[in-house]
Amino acid sequence: MRLGDRNFFNVFALIAGSADPHKTRHQWQADGVSWTRERMARQGPTYSVQAEIFTLSHGGKGGWTLLLVHETWWDENKRKAFRNARWVHLVSGMRADVVKWFSARQAAIENNTK
Repeated sequence: MRLGDRNFFNVFALIAGSADPHKTRHQWQADGVSWTRERMARQGPTYSVQAEIFTLSHGGKGGWTLLLVHETWWDENKRKAFRNARWVHLVSGMRADVVKWFSARQAAIENNTK
């Protein structure tokens, strides 16, 4: 797994979905990491856009802060997204520590599905 690859985003979605399945929470804790979720939306006459912004913070030795954004754009009818992008930015800490935390969560998920 690498930070920002498809595998990373899939594990991220599984962790976020299990912690907040109905997407109603704005803050929570998961395995020593503080999660914050914000949502912004705008609509114009020819488009709609929504951005979901997650900030993850892991304190202590090997601490890190991660920013993840999922943005979606639709036409005026909001029938089909014409842009659907996810990106991640390491605000502080070491990339290897973030990947290690997500890899451990992935291993736990895989062990629970066997």
